Amino acid sequence: MRAFFSARPHLAATPATPLPQLARDLGIGRITAKDESGRFGLNAFKILGARFAVETLLADGPLHSGDAVACASEGNHGRAVARAARDAGCAARVYVARDAAQARVDAIAGEGATVIRVEGSYDDAVRILREEAAANGWTIVSDTAWPGYERIPFLIMLGYTRMMDEVREQGSGNRDQGPTHVFVQGGVGGLLCAVASWCAFHRPDCKVISVEPTSAACLQASARAGQPTVVTGELDTAMAGLRNREVSPPAFASLLPNVDAFLAIDDPWAFDAMRSLDRTGIRAGAAGAAALGGLLALCGDESMIDTRRALALDAAASVLVIVSEGVTDPGLWASVVARS
Repeated sequence: MRAFFSARPHLAATPATPLPQLARDLGIGRITAKDESGRFGLNAFKILGARFAVETLLADGPLHSGDAVACASEGNHGRAVARAARDAGCAARVYVARDAAQARVDAIAGEGATVIRVEGSYDDAVRILREEAAANGWTIVSDTAWPGYERIPFLIMLGYTRMMDEVREQGSGNRDQGPTHVFVQGGVGGLLCAVASWCAFHRPDCKVISVEPTSAACLQASARAGQPTVVTGELDTAMAGLRNREVSPPAFASLLPNVDAFLAIDDPWAFDAMRSLDRTGIRAGAAGAAALGGLLALCGDESMIDTRRALALDAAASVLVIVSEGVTDPGLWASVVARS
């Protein structure tokens, strides 16, 4: 994977931006935001995995120029797969939930993909995608795995680890030794697994904290049960990229021993994070700001003081927060950031 990106210097690293004023306000030694909003000319980290997976499949032979690829998405993964497919000379079909924001659908279509809305949630889109891809012989490029479909999600997760390689090269953290804590979006577990696995190998003393919406906290529920667990109820959250009922089982099995805390937050914490990031010049969507929202919740909610102490979030801490996406819903962003 490192050789892949080293051979492509035009795929430039995204910035790791210090947030000194916020660190002072929260009583944290150092806070750094890894800003993925400009990754490879797109608006999220997802292109790291999609590009690495698609080009690896092309090189190995299972995929050829002119073939069709397909995926399900809440927005960012679909756009990334569509871009990677277009660059590879392949067609792309992206399945989205019925209530996916039109701005996200337009962004996917703008990369040349055919977008199919389905009745139901992201998880329903995955099921329909699997049926139609099997019937038509399309290659699925999904970051969600299931029995018999593990290699491509693994390639995608491997591509995501490039983000942490960049953090190390950028010297983010206290005395250039790297972060003591990483806050990262949960979702189905792909990004979380990539970050936690990287830290387990390179920074085993670094604490990894998963952040997801309260109404879609499938990773937290699964961690409590000790096995993949489906959450029920309305997926009522503005953190659209994290609206998942089910974890990716292989990702969950790998990340469980390496994640120190599974945190679920309500939307107002993500909105506070969006405003905090905007004051530093970083424009992030609700899901993109969720990791910082988790840090704000731990530092600002009195009921979390024991958890904060247990995680040693104090003046000696060097915290990395992943800003996983830029603005994918301009209307939501404008309404949140304009609010005092």
